Amino acid sequence: MIRKTVLATAILGALGGLYGCSEGDESNIVIDAPTNNTTNNNPEGGSGGETGGNTGGVSQNCPDWAGAKQRDADGNDVCALPAQISQNRTLDNDIVWLMEGRVTVGNGNAEIGADGELTSGNALQNVTLTIQEGTEVKGATGTFANLLITRGSRIQAIGTADAPIIFSSDDPGYDGSGEWGGLIVHGFGSHNQCGVDTCNIDSEGESGFAGGFDPSDDSGTLSYVIVTEGGFEFSVGNEINGISLMSVGKGTQIDHIQVNDNSDDGIEFYGGEVDVKYGVFTGNLDDSVDWDEGFVGNLQYILVKQNDSVQGNAFEMDTQGNPEPLSKPTVANVTIIGDGVADDEEEMLVFKAGSGGFFHNVVFTVADSNSTIENCVEVQGADSEALINTALVLNNVIADCAGGAGTGNIGNNTLDATTISQVEANLDDNLASQASEAQLSAPISWTEINGIYSESLADEAFLDETDFIGAVNPDGSDVWWQGWTLPGTVN
Repeated sequence: MIRKTVLATAILGALGGLYGCSEGDESNIVIDAPTNNTTNNNPEGGSGGETGGNTGGVSQNCPDWAGAKQRDADGNDVCALPAQISQNRTLDNDIVWLMEGRVTVGNGNAEIGADGELTSGNALQNVTLTIQEGTEVKGATGTFANLLITRGSRIQAIGTADAPIIFSSDDPGYDGSGEWGGLIVHGFGSHNQCGVDTCNIDSEGESGFAGGFDPSDDSGTLSYVIVTEGGFEFSVGNEINGISLMSVGKGTQIDHIQVNDNSDDGIEFYGGEVDVKYGVFTGNLDDSVDWDEGFVGNLQYILVKQNDSVQGNAFEMDTQGNPEPLSKPTVANVTIIGDGVADDEEEMLVFKAGSGGFFHNVVFTVADSNSTIENCVEVQGADSEALINTALVLNNVIADCAGGAGTGNIGNNTLDATTISQVEANLDDNLASQASEAQLSAPISWTEINGIYSESLADEAFLDETDFIGAVNPDGSDVWWQGWTLPGTVN
């Protein structure tokens, strides 16, 4: 079976944490995958046998470490992933892979001592999960099914524009929300609640321990990956986001990702140094992008389209925990399209709990001329207010937050607005701003930015020096979101 054909069929159908330092904990938090009525004959805990309810017979091509399920309605083999993956595995794109509960890769979510070894005495596993281009990975609908990559292990999920990797629920289409869990990645990167000699941070979604002291830690690659219909709430404040990145280091590569219709945040960074390029966040029911606990990575080319039915923020940012490291990532070339709701309390950017952040070349606008946003930018609390114009900076911004020229609201009159233009964004079909202000007279220089702002950590090797405002170049030369995102979700 050719995966492109399966993807085309699916797409045509679509067209019709818990956080906090717990260094003293003595055991790992483990949630077993839901039980089922199938027989387990697989060495890594997968389920085998017939489940019924679908047509096409039992799948015939599942590897011996996965469970054979009923073929899907299109006749594709469906194989259930085991609850624990302890060896290098590859998910081929001629199989639909099913998560019936949590699928844990490696064992690095257990407690690690000052010597870098598991306190249990077991050896730390270094497992790589490879996912081929065009592969579909599905969570059982109505469960907390999620994929967890633990410290010391890696995910190599490398899709292409023609064949992205899609994580979704196992029901037809991509039109749900909160139907399964999401993707969780743990790393050995920094976290502002680490101890002096050890770092075991209780992680998002009851997923065990994360964190460490290696800023360059490598948790693998996510490229041309779509996560849709996810989000699971254990309790208030303890949810699974679309993508949760716990202390993920700069050696990890993330580009061309979409998180769509997640019932919680689209993506959340808990500490860490990981960088992201080309991110699309559409229709998520809470915040689209969230960071906490000392995140200091770099984000560039970020496109956010807010959900019309909820009042989540586009970016919600805090430091929490200890003040060092301070959350102060660099974010460049962003377009935020607020929802189409009038008299909304939604905000584009919310800084709170001592978070900083550097936003360069940003467009704020709304989906409908009648919609209103309470504030383009809201700075909450004395700790964040103290960072204004030093570690909390807006530079080269088009602020069109209330659907008309001159009506954007920055929400704090002490924020330097020298390079903020309150004009209509005038987005074209590519979602590029055609306002004259969107074209800069010269490319931004990250060397100069780091010289002007002593708190800036802009990565000159990672960030492109662009001469335009917004996520998409106004000249139409690189409409990078087209052709691989879910149809109808962006524009």
